[in-house]
Amino acid sequence: MALIFTKKISINNITIDNSDTPLSKADISEPKFSINNESKKIFITANEGNFINNDEIFLKNNVKFKSNDFSIETENVIFNRTDQTAQSKTRSIFKSENTSISSDGFDIQDKGNVIIFYGKSYLILK
Repeated sequence: MALIFTKKISINNITIDNSDTPLSKADISEPKFSINNESKKIFITANEGNFINNDEIFLKNNVKFKSNDFSIETENVIFNRTDQTAQSKTRSIFKSENTSISSDGFDIQDKGNVIIFYGKSYLILK
């Protein structure tokens, strides 16, 4: 003999709490990476990141590169974790002790040993 119990549940009065915090479509919140070579380390931060493939990550919103010698700020960067390279096609500002460069983008190559600025660029030497 088997007994079966049932209960009627009304879902008419259920409320859902809608938070004011919008959900991001980013794969990574506040990502942090670094480019390492023999002489220096370049730290990379951003507000958001999305995986493009196993090697490349699209970093966006307030992307910053910082080393002991310089900093670069921009809005969008494609960072390759395996090759230790980065490329931006958005307005970028490079700052070091006596130099400022404003450009339409840049490429970081050779593990940070080479930085190429392109597009409309302005150089200020102090």
